[in-house]
Order: sequence, then structure tokens, then C-alpha cells
Amino acid sequence: MASVLAESAPLSQPSFSFIKPNPLDGRADSGSALPEKEVGEPMPVIDGPKKIFRRSLTPRLEYKALLSRAVFTYAWGRGDLGQLGLGVESNVDVPTLVKALAERNVVHAAAAEYHSAFLTSDGELYTSGSNDTGQLGVKGRESAAEPVRVAALDTYTITHVACGRGHTVAVTDQGALAAWGEGDQGQLGHRDAMGSTAPVQPKIVKGTRELRFVRVACGAAHTLALTGSGEVYSFGQGQLGALGHGDLETKPTPTLVDSLWGLAIVQVAAGENHSAALTVDGQIFTWGRNKYGQLGHSDGGTICRPTRLNGLSNEGVVHVACGGDHTLAITRKGELYTWGRGRWGQCGHGTTDDTFSPTLVTGLPKGVRVAHASAGTRHTLAVLEKGDVYGWGDGELCQLGPGVSGVQTTPVKLQGLPQDKRLLFLVAGGDHNIAVFSQSQQPDKTVDLEVVLEEVAERSERPHDGAEPMDTSEHPTTDAQPEPTPSTESTRPAESAPPSEPSSEPAAARSSSSDDRFAVAPFEQPRPLEHHGAGLRPITMPPLLQMLEADIKPGREMSILGNAIEDFFSSGGFLEFGFREHGPPQPEASTSGRDSETPPVDVEAIKRVYDRILKLYDTEMIQRLGNSTVRLLDGLAAHAATVPSERWAKIPLILMQSPLLGMKGLGDLSSRLFGLIAQLPHEVHFAYVRWFRTYPKDIFAGRFVRSAKNYIDTKQNMIAASEPPADDIAAAVMVLRLLYKANTLGGRPEILPYADFHSITVSQKAALREEYRRWRQVEGAPVSRTKRLVSYCQVPWLLTPEAKSEVLQGEANLQKTRELHNWQLGQIFGGNSAPFLILQVRRSHIVPDALAQLGHHTFDLKKPLKVVFVGEEAIDEGGVTKEFFQLVVRELFDVRFGMFTYDDESREFWFSQTSMESESEFHLVGIILGLAIYNSVILDVHLPLVVYKKLLGGKPTLEDLKDARPAVGRSLQKLLDFEGDVESAFGLDFQVSYENFGAEVIHDLITNGGQTPVTNANRQQYVELYVKYVLEESIQTQFDAFRRGFLQVCGGPALSLFRHEELELLVCGLPHFDFDALSKEARYEAGFTKDSPVIKWFWELVKAMSLDEKKKLLFFTTGSSRAPIGGLSELRFVVQRMGPDTDRLPTAHTCFNVLLLPEYATKEKLADRLHLAIKNAEGFGLQ
Repeated sequence: MASVLAESAPLSQPSFSFIKPNPLDGRADSGSALPEKEVGEPMPVIDGPKKIFRRSLTPRLEYKALLSRAVFTYAWGRGDLGQLGLGVESNVDVPTLVKALAERNVVHAAAAEYHSAFLTSDGELYTSGSNDTGQLGVKGRESAAEPVRVAALDTYTITHVACGRGHTVAVTDQGALAAWGEGDQGQLGHRDAMGSTAPVQPKIVKGTRELRFVRVACGAAHTLALTGSGEVYSFGQGQLGALGHGDLETKPTPTLVDSLWGLAIVQVAAGENHSAALTVDGQIFTWGRNKYGQLGHSDGGTICRPTRLNGLSNEGVVHVACGGDHTLAITRKGELYTWGRGRWGQCGHGTTDDTFSPTLVTGLPKGVRVAHASAGTRHTLAVLEKGDVYGWGDGELCQLGPGVSGVQTTPVKLQGLPQDKRLLFLVAGGDHNIAVFSQSQQPDKTVDLEVVLEEVAERSERPHDGAEPMDTSEHPTTDAQPEPTPSTESTRPAESAPPSEPSSEPAAARSSSSDDRFAVAPFEQPRPLEHHGAGLRPITMPPLLQMLEADIKPGREMSILGNAIEDFFSSGGFLEFGFREHGPPQPEASTSGRDSETPPVDVEAIKRVYDRILKLYDTEMIQRLGNSTVRLLDGLAAHAATVPSERWAKIPLILMQSPLLGMKGLGDLSSRLFGLIAQLPHEVHFAYVRWFRTYPKDIFAGRFVRSAKNYIDTKQNMIAASEPPADDIAAAVMVLRLLYKANTLGGRPEILPYADFHSITVSQKAALREEYRRWRQVEGAPVSRTKRLVSYCQVPWLLTPEAKSEVLQGEANLQKTRELHNWQLGQIFGGNSAPFLILQVRRSHIVPDALAQLGHHTFDLKKPLKVVFVGEEAIDEGGVTKEFFQLVVRELFDVRFGMFTYDDESREFWFSQTSMESESEFHLVGIILGLAIYNSVILDVHLPLVVYKKLLGGKPTLEDLKDARPAVGRSLQKLLDFEGDVESAFGLDFQVSYENFGAEVIHDLITNGGQTPVTNANRQQYVELYVKYVLEESIQTQFDAFRRGFLQVCGGPALSLFRHEELELLVCGLPHFDFDALSKEARYEAGFTKDSPVIKWFWELVKAMSLDEKKKLLFFTTGSSRAPIGGLSELRFVVQRMGPDTDRLPTAHTCFNVLLLPEYATKEKLADRLHLAIKNAEGFGLQ
């Protein structure tokens, strides 16, 4: 049998046709109207998925005369059992008025082989036809030749209905299913009816209200039900695979079709023994019996699981319907495709052969789009955009109208339709048809929009009693036009309404705009009667952003909004499609991220929606958002292992922007989300890293990093210090790890300072000794190798420098203890070595003495250090060791010693490439730095960061050269930035020259470098080779010896925990700027003295500055953020008066360390001008 039933045309959809009250609290929403009675207008076409929340309307429209309130229902075809509702039990070839429904505003109809159902605008249901299995829902009669009200449902408001061969299923406005009739195969969803032949009277299917159903479709003995969030449930006979559960088992209760989860289904259709579903982005999935090709797959066997129909995957399908054994689809271009059984010509291809793949129906008038199509058991009807109705297939029972009988293999225009009325919608089912019309409009009156809206407002709380014609243009354009007036002489909408241009989007994707401002609120649309036939169309997503930006009234509108929020945020498919950034890609497209670095979601739209929900200041809305998000995450968790990750990989990106992640009491939400992200495959993680990199800083830091860190900190406070990281913490750490990788991706500037990833809670609460032990048990393997977080040492960026230093010192103490233990064993067996590393040095020969003894005691370097100055009796309790380091470092780094050079601008030392000193002395410098760390001594060493970077195995870059040799670095940057001809302007070649004891030494960067000019094409190569030579090749021997010495002492595993910035802190400690010493040595000129008010204010402000501000002040005045050797007291700092009070900013002569300061009138003004100057020094060129 054919069930058209819940399926039909891609007509314009009422905005909120699928919004239902909240099922979670179990309460009915007394303020909610029947969806088909909603004050609504069709969704206009959108430009693309990224505008799914946008509506484009003409601000002021003029409507012609209001439509007559009369609605007329016609029927024709087989009527031997009264299924036509005409009061006679015989076939009828001419469309005939159903007089029993003359006073009823029929908004939806369903038809099966032996009975029909009619739904009115006030939610009442009428049935007619055979009642042999109780399918009419009335007692005491075998059939009904005229429609009878289903009185058993009088206490419910019905919003949708579908008919099967011997059963009927309806949807209530609370989202519950009511089912009656034949239930022996489980098709009613009533477990107790399974296997029984007794007719079942109408009753609610248990547990369905909580699922919030909005649509149903019935096959011969199976039922499909669609929820407002796009999920499909099926029940009934399963022996031919029509349920889609991957087996042939019968299901007596509604069961989720798992393989469709996350696809956002907007329409379902059922044939006798096969099923179809349409996704929000226009893809068709079919399953069940395929004997005649009705699934559209070349294989004629039964398919038990929904399978995408590849033949139409690029067409953008907007409507799907099933006949008995054939299927049809309409594309966004208005083309009709059919496939399946052809015995009666029902596919319309001019043949009675079966069709095993989607084939275009070519027999329809050329150049005219199909607006709507419906399928009976053995026949098909199509409505064209100009209003003409065509039919084909079996006409033996009058289903193709007058003058057509027998098999019709090509489309023929249907005759006999009323000429004085306008078609609203039609349904083909079984071997008969139902069509609903409205009275034609009067052409001589015009009604202003405001007048219409007044009526809308009056009727918004009561059932509608009017009708509006079927919108045969399935794709109304975004530029809405005034509604035309149909002529009284015409029955065709096309004669009064010119066709609109087709949309580039599926009808299901239509929604509204938040950007365009107009008088019409999203809760009270200007076309109140556009609800007829809504149940035959795909459901639509709510115009959520427009709704949120409207002036929402308490009560009913707030309830509608809450339902919209729940439907939207509990559907992964709606969420992904609604926030999709680009044009609709192929379903389940690659998420590798290698082709695009931008997120595949509309980041700004997501932010606006979440922000608007928060700004409602309504705790119930927040709770509903939280509940729906948790339901979505539970669904993700349940299906993550079976559903391809490509289908849901983008959803966590959307949810990570949720403000609920940071709210108390919603930890379960965070746990679910982080757990799902953690289990995504490696290639998706790779894509996440690239996408995260492109997010705005406020979202990256405020939403992503902060949420993950807060969750980790909260959970860490709940467990014992010695416990390993729990799974939920490990998942959050995994997410933070992806964010950390994004922060440092590709050597580009960091989005956030690396310190922002440190967790003070973990660093202080975790038992670091245990963390180190667990880490060493897996031999220091990273998380990527162990596949789970064993120790926080595997993610060192999470630990503060202080915590890492504690780990390093713990490792050093273990080594010292081991050395002491070895010494004790040696003593037992007659050894004579000391338990300490004892250095005896002369002050006058401190370097050669240290060099000799450290070279002699290579195996004792990891023993505790004791220093003895020859001729002095002081006992080393730590102070002597510190003095030793101070003296030896001062001498080793003295430029006269020849090992290092000093850059006046950076105030840092660098390895001398012309040094005559031996490798052993550079080796000694490395040992000294290592011993200092090993023995917790801070050194006054001024080396550029690149030294520590190289110690840890990093590769130097141009930025490193800018730090170590600023003048050289700037010159190379100018070369790269130069827009003219490099060769003629710079005259460079691939050679480097330097002076060695008065002689010029030339080095080729490449073979024949002197004959290779630097050009625009090769300048990048030149810069890279230059940097490599200066920072690596020219000092290779010296640095290798230095590195060997350092690692000889500090080469333990714990060193790998540090970044090079942290290693510098380990050696040199935190930078200490003694500005008190600077103020004592400062000089004042041009009228200032130390007692001048401005000078006193200046030093008071300096004292109150943060460390970062002090560094900026130092950079502003001297060109360097580092103190000179010996501290700030060694700096020749001058403050010079720069005229009287003014609004000008302070300036500086960095070459002479002179700060030029106007004599400001107040301390507040000085503070304002000074802070602005140091903050913007580089950008405004104030130095």
C-alpha cells in the first residue's frame, strides 16, 4: 500500500511547525497553540547555510483582499469502502466535494489503501473508510462512508496523522504518539497489542511524549516517527528491513534508528515495505525491501540499514515521498525524480519496467518546475509551479481523474478540478486522492500590512478558521513580493502568482534573519493562514537568532522560544547545519583540516546566539539550554563508536563556545564534552588544532582555555594529591593539549602567553614526587604514545616553572642520594672517595683551578658541591658556593677573557666565533651553569634566549637573531620587507664577512656565494642561511662543548619538562629590577631636581608599577628591557625637563638613557601620559 502520509511537497514551511512544549518536566504548555495553527509565514530562501538564521523581508507589504475563510475538501478515486468520505461506497473519477467537511478547516490529510484521515485547524481528527481493524478509531461500525470524528482523541490537540494499511498513528501537540487499529506486528507501538488480532482503540504510546515527536509516516505494517530534533524512531514489522535497525527483527515499541543519528532528518516517508528519510542538507537515505528498485540502489536485495542515495547526493533534494513500491524526490531546481516498481507506469518514464536508480521524469512540461508531488500505491500526482496537476500510473480505479483508465506510463494533465477555487494541498494514498482548496480572492480590495497584523494579533490565541492557497512556488525568493490576487476566473495559483526563482538551498533549511530589521516579530508572522499542508512538508529549524533578538513577551512566546532552544540544541544535525560556515559540502565530508585552516562553523553566529540566551536573564531558558545540550552529548556518547566521526566532529566546536561550560553545577556537561573530544581520531584532532588557531582571542582564551583549566582545577581539588589523573581530568587535559598545540602552531606568534596554560592548582596540589615516579615508569613517554595520561609530567606546559623546578630538584636529590649510597658501598669495600664534590680554588686563579678540578672529577659532578677557597677557613654552608659561582661567572664572561662578545643594545653575551680559548673552557662554562641549577644557585648570566633554546634542541629563527643581535636582525627584516628591487638597492651576495684579529674573513653561505646576488626571489633563502650561520655554524665548536658540559650535569629526564624561557629563569631567576637603586643614581637636567614634585610623583608611580610595566618603562627609556650587568645602579639614567605642563606624551633618547618629561601639573596627568607612552612606545615611535 502506499503511504504518502507524512510526506509531501517542498512547500514553504511555517516557521515553528515542529516546535513543541518541553517534555522534560512532564507538564503541558497551556499557552502553546497547535503548530499548524501557529501564526506563521513560509520560510524565505536563504543564500547559504551560513545564513540559516537570517530572514530577508520587505519591510512594508501590501496584501490583497483577505482570503475567504472557506476551505473545501475534494476526493476522487477508489471509494468502495467509503475511503473518499463522500457518503457513497463506489469509485469516483471526478474530484468531488466532501460535503461532510464543508464546515471544517482541513489543514492536513492522510490516505491509505482502505481509509483516510482529515485533520482540522482546531486539532480535531476525522476518519473515513474501512474500519475492519479499528483503523478509524471509532467503535461499533465496520466502515464509514463519511468522515467521523475520532471522539477518543477529544481531550488531545492533534497536529499530524498518517495512515497505514490497517492502522493509524497521530501526533499530539505535546509530542506524544496516539495509535490505533491493527497492531499484531507492533506497528502501533503498543507492546501489549503485539501478536493480537483484536482492534486497538486510540491511546497514547507509552514514553513518546518525552521524545517530542512532530511527524509520522506509516507503511503497510510499520511506522516511522520523527522528533523535533531530527531523530527517527521506527516500530512494527521488520522482516523486510523497513525499520532500519540493521536486522529483520520486529519492534513492538518506538526504537531509535541509530544509523540516522546526527543527520538531522527533516522528513520521513514510508512505502509498503520500504522507508526513506530526507536530511536537512538535502540528502536521501533509503532502506527496506528493494525487489523493484524502490530504494534507488542498483542491488535489488533487501537493505536493513539506512543507506545514502548517491544518485541524488549533489542535487539538493527538498522533498521525498514513497508509494507502494516506488519512491519520488523533488530537487531544489524543481525537477522530479522517480524510481522503483513500474508495472503500472507509476514512475512516469513511458515504460512498465522497474527503475533501479533515480531517473528524471521528462514527460512533464518543459521549463516548469514541480512544486509538490505525492505517491499512491500504484499512481503518482505532481503539482507544477503554475498550479496544473499531472498524474500517471494505474488509473483503473479512477485515481487519475476523468477520461483516464488503465495504465498511464507518462504524465497526463488531471481534469475535473474545480475552476473557481485555489489549490492548497493534495495527497495521493492507496488508490485515491484528497485535495484541499480555498475560495478565490476578490481582486478589488487591498489591505495594508498593519491591518493584517491586527487580525493576526486578535487570532493568535485562538484556532485559525481561514485558508490560504498552496504556495506552488516551492522556493520563494528572499525579496518578498506583495501577495498577488488570484482572478475569479482562474483556479490556478500560477495565473495569479508568477513563479519565483529557485533556491540554492533545500526547503528544510529555510529560516530567518536577525540582521534585517522589520516590523514583524518572529512570533507573529504577517501571513496568518499559511498552515495548510504544512504536515506534508519537511520540518524546518526555528529562526533562533531572530527569535532571540525579538521583543519576547512572557508566557506563550517565551515557551515557544524555550522549545526552539531545546529542539535546536538537542539536535547535532541541526546544530551543525545551522552554524555551518561554508556552502553545503558533501555529507560527512573530511574533517582533516588540511584544506582549510578556518573553522567549519560560523563562530560569530554561535557567539551571538549564546550571548542572546544569556541576556534573557531567565533561569528556565538556561536550564533548558543545559538540558538539551546534555541530551545531545549523551546521544553523541551513545553513538560515537558506531556513527562516523565526520558526522559529529564539528558539534563539539559549537558546544565549546557554550557559556555553560564555565558555570557551577554543570560539570557533567563539561565532562561529557571533553570526553567526546578526547576520543576523536588523530586526524580530527589535527584539524581541531588548525581550527583553534584561527579563533578570536576572547573565545580562544575566555571560552576554550579557561573552561578546560577551570574543570581540571575543580576536579584536582576533589582527589587525593597522590592519585593519578582520573579519566575525566585526562580528557580535559587532552582538550587543553590541543589548544596548547594551536597556540604554538607553526612557529607563529602565540595567541596567549604560555604561562596562561599553567595550572597553579595542579602544580601546588599534585604530589610531584609521585608524578615523576609514574612518568619514569613509562620512560618519559608522551601522552601520544601511552594513549592515556599517566602523569602530569607528560604535559609539562600544565605545570608552573616552580613546579618543574621542584621536579628537577627532586631528580637532582635522587641522583645525589644515589651517589651517596654508592660512596657508602665503596667505603665498605675499601674505597677512599669523598661523599661530596669538593673544589679547592684560589681566588687569583679561579678559572684554571676550577677547570682542572672539574676535568679531574667528571664522575663526581652529581655529588653535593662544596667549595674551599685556598687559604681561607670559611666552612661552606652554601654561601661560599654562591660566591664561587659569582666570581667564576664574572671572569668567564669578561669580554677581555675572549670567550664571549657583548652586544650593547641587547645587553647580552654571545659566543665569540674568533675565540682562541680551548673547547675545555667552553665545556667548563656549560658545567658551571649545570652545577648552578643542580645546586640551586642563581647566576647573574646575560645570555640570549636562543642559547637555552639550542640547549633544549630547538632551531633558531630570525626572531632569535633579533633578540641576540638586534641591529643585524632588523637589517634582515628590512631586507624581507623591502618592496623594491632588492638586488639593485642592497647589492648583497651570498657571503658573510667578519674580522678576525684585524683580517677580514669571508664565508660563503652557498657554493660560489660571491657570484650569487641576493634578489627578491631568493632573499628568504639568504636570510635563513644567514641566521643559521650566525646562530649555529659560526659558533658550532664553542656551543657543542658548552652544551656537552651543561648536559653532563643536567642531562636528566626532568630537563625536557622546561621551555627555553623557563630554563633561563632556572639559571638566572626572575628578573629583579632594583628601581630604588636606579633612583639613587639617577641624574636630573634642564630644571629638574630630585625634590621637584614631578620627579617625586614619577618615582612613586614607578614603585607602584607591576614587573611587566617596569620592564616596559626600562625598554621605553633605554631600548632594552634587561638591566645591565651589575644591576640598574650601573645604568646612567637621566630625567630631563621637556617644558611646562602640556598634553604631550613623554619621550626618550634611548641611546643616552634620557627620559624627556614635561612638568605636568598633577600626578594623575603624569600617570596617564606616562602609561600611555610606555604602552604604545613601539607603535607610536615615541622613543
